Amino acid sequence: MARETGAGTMGKNAINTQKKKLAKAQKKKAAKPSLETLSTAELLARAQEYIDCFQYENAQKYCQEALKREPDYVPALETSATLCLETGNLDGAKHCLGRAITLQPDEGYSKYLSMAQLMEGNDSLQCYQKGIEILSETVALAQKSENNISKDTPEAENMGAENGTINEEMLSDGAKADVNEQPEELKEEKAALIRKISTACCSVAELYMTDLCDEEEAENQCLAYINKAIEADSSNPEAFQFMASYHLVRQQPDEARTFIKKSIDLWLPKYKDVHEGRAEAGTFDPVDVCPLSYPTRLSAARTLIEVQEYDIAVEVLEGLSEEDDEIVDTWYLLGWLNYLQGEEHKDSARHFFYRAKQVHAIAPSEDNQLIEHLEELIQELGPLSEEDLEEEAVDEEDVENELQRESDEEEMDTS
Repeated sequence: MARETGAGTMGKNAINTQKKKLAKAQKKKAAKPSLETLSTAELLARAQEYIDCFQYENAQKYCQEALKREPDYVPALETSATLCLETGNLDGAKHCLGRAITLQPDEGYSKYLSMAQLMEGNDSLQCYQKGIEILSETVALAQKSENNISKDTPEAENMGAENGTINEEMLSDGAKADVNEQPEELKEEKAALIRKISTACCSVAELYMTDLCDEEEAENQCLAYINKAIEADSSNPEAFQFMASYHLVRQQPDEARTFIKKSIDLWLPKYKDVHEGRAEAGTFDPVDVCPLSYPTRLSAARTLIEVQEYDIAVEVLEGLSEEDDEIVDTWYLLGWLNYLQGEEHKDSARHFFYRAKQVHAIAPSEDNQLIEHLEELIQELGPLSEEDLEEEAVDEEDVENELQRESDEEEMDTS
């Protein structure tokens, strides 16, 4: 009898479990509304989520639906431009950003800064200048908010909306909810905007070093914008790095050394503390420990090598190699700085050059001039020692294993 009761109970439990599973499946299905049931804002939010997850095909569906409903809706155009940039569709990005600029020429800085990166020469300059202008106005409004202007005043209302753009680009959700009760968040938002101004000024300076270098006032304009970058944000290492580059172009190595060391001092000590476990938890963002991109730090290493600050250059390059060991430039520069230090460093130079060549076989560099120089240096330094050959053999095995792993993952993704 007990067994029968037990069996019956088990049967009921199994039925209940199935019912729960069915209910959960139905709930999950209901939680995924069709495109038609979502608002335009929700469509764009979903699209951005997919972009952030690198699921570009899914993002495309939501962007297309948003633009189908509202072809001239600026946020939809900007999100679509972001998607185009991520997928390498530069013409599509230009079209979307250009339309957004036409519709709202005096609002929103992001579209101008994005368009500037897609343009050249004076066209790029004009976009940067307009973006900086709008950013400066936005910072002024943020400053008013920080000074606790009443939310009931027209200034505060404008600050919260910026005619439809500052609401998104300037304030965090908490600050939007109550600017007077979120001073710390507002300060952080203002600091982020100031950093954008400084970085944009650096980009203009770079234009005067490259596309606009033949302009009559190129040198003076370049220096002026670097100074603006430093004045706007004296904690921006990129601004001091550009000043170092400027002095190198003018063949002033001592001044260049001073400024590149100022730049490095703004980020490298903290970076090392984090990676070596000396930084206290909560004092840094684990996702974004360094404010400078990988290419920018590579450029910093090149400058350090030019001013013969080899020890600091090694610290920068070793950090980069730990982050990503499949960048040819990193290993090449490690070899180059050893090569420049004379005969006693030639073995180390040879090792790093061979490592760069090995990485080039896995992830080919598009810098043909660098690869040609690398081959010349390897030819000059000769073959590896027996000890290095044994080490390279182990590395090659690791490379083959890595290639096989990547191949297996690609097959799994396509299956």
